Amino acid sequence: MEQINSKTTAKDFFIYLGVLIGLYASTISLINLLFSLINKWLPDINTFSYDSYTYSIRFAIAVLVIFFPAFMYLSRISTQAIVLTPEKKEMWVRRWFSFLTLFIAGLTIAIDLSTLVYRFVGGEDLTLRFVLKVLVVLIIAVVIFRYYLAELRRDFTLPAPRRKYYAYMSWLVIVISVILGVIAIGSPVNQRNIRFDQQRISDLQNIQYQIINFWQQKGILPKVASDLNNDLAGFVLPLDPETKTAYVYNKKSDMSFELCATFKTVDSAKDMNGRVSNPVYDGFTNEVWQHDMGDVCFSRTIDKDLYPVRIK
Repeated sequence: MEQINSKTTAKDFFIYLGVLIGLYASTISLINLLFSLINKWLPDINTFSYDSYTYSIRFAIAVLVIFFPAFMYLSRISTQAIVLTPEKKEMWVRRWFSFLTLFIAGLTIAIDLSTLVYRFVGGEDLTLRFVLKVLVVLIIAVVIFRYYLAELRRDFTLPAPRRKYYAYMSWLVIVISVILGVIAIGSPVNQRNIRFDQQRISDLQNIQYQIINFWQQKGILPKVASDLNNDLAGFVLPLDPETKTAYVYNKKSDMSFELCATFKTVDSAKDMNGRVSNPVYDGFTNEVWQHDMGDVCFSRTIDKDLYPVRIK
């Protein structure tokens, strides 16, 4: 045992630590990415949050783009070291890492299949999205288990064509998954436009709230948007986050008005199920924030019963 420990250098330890972190980070991110894609393309009808999977997809892609190449590079270095020095195959750090990975992969397979059987025996609805998630975890866990089991038994003095096959297939799966993720959330430019449009909707809602408060305090609608500025309350009319121009406010009648903005995307106020995700203020007709691209105006009419004037 002492002889085996002496073969493990600090360099070997940190290389295998890097391999361990890279493998687990890449695996977890790949599963999260595929889960998010499944959730996005096969949405749960009870899910209600705007673009609820965009952020998880972005984070998973970011981790995969950095950690997976690092994992592959460190794995190659560790393998080359064993080919040059076959004795390194018995290093404790390598064996502990391999057996830990086998244990976690095996446990994951058992838990995954147990969950499937539990839901099946219980007569629960095995939806397509659930079955796909089970298959994702099962396939990834089985591939990792078989690969590291083969690595423990491998004779490093002989060629290993299967290892190249695993490497090529891993790269292919990661690249395709990342591409699908980018397609699902859109390009960085589109994401930037969506965030701007979300801010525009938030600003218009804030302005609308101030108009309601103005009406309740004074019994009239503001003639121009600048009437809403209030140094004492600390409110200053927000500007368009991209162009820094003022939003358009038009008083249509004593009880109605419209707010206008220029949008870069279509219906960014919808959630993944096509429902309006922005808060709805009761008391307005057509209280929705769906919009097309370009100049859009939202017409509002105040309900006096819901928003009575508070003048004493």
